[in-house]
Parts: sequence; structure tokens; C-alpha cells
Amino acid sequence: MRKKILILMGMLILVATNNIWAEQGRSIRKYDLGEVIVAATKIEQYQAEVGSSTTVITAQEIEKRGKMTVVELLRTVPGVSVTQQGGLGSFTQLYLRGGAPGHTMVMIDGVEVKYLMEHDGGFFDFAHLTADNIERIEIIRGPQSTLYGSSAMSGVINIITKKGMGRPKFNISSEAGSHNTFRESFGLSGGTEKIDYSFSVSQVDSDGISAAAGGAEDDGCEITNISGRLGFKVLDDSRLSLVLRYTDAESDIDDGANQDDPNYTIGKRMFASKIQFDQPLSNWWEHKLSFSFLDTERMYKDFPDDVDTGDNTHSWYNGDIKKFEWQHNFFPFDFDTIICGFDYKEERGFADGYHAGSTRFDRKTVDNKGYYLQNQLKLWEKLFTTVGLRTDDHQLFGTETVYKVSNAYLIPETGTRFKANWGTGFRAPSLYQLYSSYGDPNMKAEKSESYDFGFEQSLFEDVASFGITYFHNDFKQMIAWDSDVSKYANIDKAETKGIEIETSVKPMEHLTISANHTFLDAENRATGLKLTRRPKNKTNLAVNYGFSDKGNIDLSITRVGHRWNNSANTRKMKPYTKVDISTTYDLTEAFQLFARIENLFNKKYQEVYGYATPGVCFYSGVKATF
Repeated sequence: MRKKILILMGMLILVATNNIWAEQGRSIRKYDLGEVIVAATKIEQYQAEVGSSTTVITAQEIEKRGKMTVVELLRTVPGVSVTQQGGLGSFTQLYLRGGAPGHTMVMIDGVEVKYLMEHDGGFFDFAHLTADNIERIEIIRGPQSTLYGSSAMSGVINIITKKGMGRPKFNISSEAGSHNTFRESFGLSGGTEKIDYSFSVSQVDSDGISAAAGGAEDDGCEITNISGRLGFKVLDDSRLSLVLRYTDAESDIDDGANQDDPNYTIGKRMFASKIQFDQPLSNWWEHKLSFSFLDTERMYKDFPDDVDTGDNTHSWYNGDIKKFEWQHNFFPFDFDTIICGFDYKEERGFADGYHAGSTRFDRKTVDNKGYYLQNQLKLWEKLFTTVGLRTDDHQLFGTETVYKVSNAYLIPETGTRFKANWGTGFRAPSLYQLYSSYGDPNMKAEKSESYDFGFEQSLFEDVASFGITYFHNDFKQMIAWDSDVSKYANIDKAETKGIEIETSVKPMEHLTISANHTFLDAENRATGLKLTRRPKNKTNLAVNYGFSDKGNIDLSITRVGHRWNNSANTRKMKPYTKVDISTTYDLTEAFQLFARIENLFNKKYQEVYGYATPGVCFYSGVKATF
């Protein structure tokens, strides 16, 4: 199949070149290039110039949709499925194109964020990430290991906070709603020619619902997020920037599926920071030096109570990541960009505490050196080709080289865009999967080979558009939970493939209707059974209407098809449809009212067997900006 996709890309280039020469001299229609995106190539490009399938959620869209958390925004993205074990603040996993949660790299302002000692293998738990102070969210689907190394086999989610500019601005927001939920946020931002700053703090408190289906007591949460971003102009043409983020969250949880527990809690802490120096060395060469540090901790407490008199748990898991990167961007020609770099990453972790089946282990450290090279060609403003490779030197798993080829071709006259990608990936097991009592120090690294191709078509001068993409991922030595031995183990082979369909229409100036559907077939090739918690079909419909130049209404409908909850495929989860509606209204330039209803028709469903989900919920609030 690798040869087929490479032949397809070659034919695409030949056809494109022939068409380009044939079209010389014709009038060129302006093509909508979409939003600017950074994560796809580590340099700013428009979406249409990137061969990968991408989605960008802007600050304006975030405000219109009215969602409290980032994961609620991501649920509407094609190729993305989410499972949450309870209500607000509960354990949340994200699956991209059928890959495991640890196959998607999540970054916040360029810092890789994940709970290194998470029990499912080192991934980011979205449960506590609120949508405050975010400028845009970039989702890149498909393999991105050539630039980002391990943990980017299925894609990258890049979250960028707002950059300050202009005179100082203050914003205050307050919200209240169902289950005694309260959210408050405060932000300050501004900037001059030489300095910019942005600061935000938010607090969420909720009594919540019972995480265990049929439970008798509510499981609440407290979530605090603090973020800051500073930028300085130095040496006339260079920039020094600093980003900081701190999350402190505590949630009540239960003993497991359908098992209530009145005093079982989990606490999660995360501190992320990055300092970066950007400098142009000439008109054809610039470089970036950066150092980032991530420190995470999760803690469990569960002592004897009326339900479980034998409980006696107090355990914690600490992990940190240090990363240094030196990136160089070369612009030898107007149509050519070369990106190369080196990164060094060290991961450390340990577990301690006391409880039955303790997972205690002493501090372990592993490092990795990565070298990457990428060449981007931009020919005649129509053909965009990217070729990249990366070599990793991992302390435990030795040397591994991955590759990627990506093409996009625009036909402005017809509003058509073709795209095709092929790439390989590599992911080392997490420290928890290697050294905990549920792990295996002899675990092998995961490897993947992926390709996708498709097209996008705009109609009636961009009034309507639609697109379709086919994707295929082959995983070798994929890591999954083996319930027979209660340990993590390598699956011989796994395959995920499917189709993503997107469409949008704007019948009038202030009305937009969009929809997407993902068909997914995710299979353990060793057993012939389906991979767990990946829905075969998922559909999203969104209707957004602006009225009187001051108000906005957003309606979203999500349909999730059946999926298997266990690897033996003996427990099938029922499909469900969830409807949310939100509205905003600007009383003045400074004051905005907002409200939303989640699960409008009070649908009863479960995303994970034995864990409840909230029924109909209502929230409202006010936001002031000065």
C-alpha cells in the first residue's frame, strides 16, 4: 500500500504540473486558504497549503459555541471521539482516527502536556482544561512523528492562548448553573511595540453527579487554571517569550463501574512552562531556541467508610518532562522552505503510597535525542509538497527513523483542493507501562504506517463546501490493556481505517450550517475483534445564527454510534444523540449575557460502561470587558 500511495502522490504532482502550465494566462479565481496554522509544519501556513487534514477552532467560534471545556469543543471535530467517566472534572480520554489516547500529542503554547504517569500510558486528561483565554485550537489529523517524535502517531492538538496587544484590557466573567456549578474567570492583557502580556485565572466548582451509574452520592469537583504569557522585543529584531500554566484540580470519584464510594477522591496538578528565543540571522535564515518544563502529579485518597470498610488508599504518581529544542528555518527561494532541528527530551517518574495492589516504583529516567529535516515546496501558488524525516535515538529502544510525504493541490478556477499523505510513526511505552506493577519492562515500542487522501470542494463562491477523506493506519506492537493478566501488553497488529466527510453552507449572511460524519473501523488484527470505545459512526451537526448584530444562537447535535466497551467485544454500548444550545447577547460593547442548555432532551446514556453522564443542564452568566 505504501507504493500505491506514493505513486498516487507522484501522479498528483505530474497532473498538477501539467494543469499549471496549461492554465498560464487564464484569469485566476481567488481561493479561500482558510485559517493560519502552525502545528502542521512548525511554521505559519494557511490550511489549504497543508496536505494534512486540519481543523482550526478560533476564539470567535469558541465564544459562539459557549462551551465550558476544551474537550466539548473537540467532540465536534471529525475523526475525534471522546469518553468521559462521569460528569464535569471526571477522567477524560480522546481518540483520534481510532488511535489510542497516547497517540495524540497535545500542546499548550508549544509545551507538550500529558500526565506522564497516567495509568493508561501517558496522555493528556482533558477533564480540567477550560476554554478560557484561548486564541485558537489547531487539530492536525494523521501522523506527525517526523516533527514531533513519539506520541504524535495519530495527530497533534495545539492549543494557543491569547497574545496581548494594545491598551490594557480587563475581562471578568461569572457563571452559575445546574448541580450548583459556578465558574469565575479574570483576564488582563495588553502590549506595546516592545512588550506584550496576557494573564488569565479561572475557577470552577460543582457538586456534580454520581460518577457511578445508579450511585447515591454526587461526585463534585474543584478546578483552578492559571495561565500567563509574556513577550519581549530584544536586539531590535529578536523576541524572547515566556509562557506559564498551572492547573490544580480535585474530583470525587467512585470505585468503578456501577460502584459508589462516598469519600474516594483524585487530585491532579500540572505546571507547564516554556521560554523561547526567536531570532532572524538574515533574510533567508532564522532560528528558535526553546526550553520547556512540565511537572505533573496525580493523587488518590480513599479511606474506610460505610460502603467500603476495608478501603485504605493513599497513593501518588509524579512525572516531569524537560525538553530543549533548536529549530532552524531556511528560505533559499520564494518557493522553498527548509526546516531542520534537534530536540532533547528527558522524562522522569515515580509512584509511591500504600493500597492493595500497590504500583509503587522508584524514580525512573529515560531520554531521547531527535533530529528532524523537512522541505516544503510551494509551486505556482497551487502545488504544495512537504517531505520530511526524523531520526530518534531513544535510551531504551535505540534508533528509529520515520518519514512523511504530504501534497496539496489547488484548482482556484473550480474551488477544488486535492490532498494526500503517507507517513510512519514511532512511540515508546510510557514509564508507567514499563515499570509499574501493571507494566512490563520488556515492552516493545509501537510503530505505525499511515496514509490518507481526499478532496475539498467549494461551491457558489464559497457559499457552500464539502470534502471527503479516506484514512488508513496500521499499528504494529500496539500497546493495550490485557484483561487476562491485568497488565499492559503489545498487540501484534491493529488497523484503523475510515472516512471523514465534512460539509458547510451559508444560505444567508448570519446563518451557517455545518456537519461532519466519521466512519471508523478499528480492529485488533491479532484477534479479529474491534478495539474498545471507538464508535463505528459519529455525526455532528451545528447551526449558528447571528441576530440584530448583538446576539448569537448556536445549536449542536452529536450522534455517537455503538462501540464496544471491552476487548472481548461482549459488552456493546448503545448509540445516543445529544443536543446542546447556547446563546450570547451584547448589552453594550462592554457587557455580554450568555446562557446554554446541555443535553436539551435529557438523554440517558453512558460513554463508558457503568459511568453516568449528566442529564439536562442549564447555565447562564455575564461577561464584562474594560
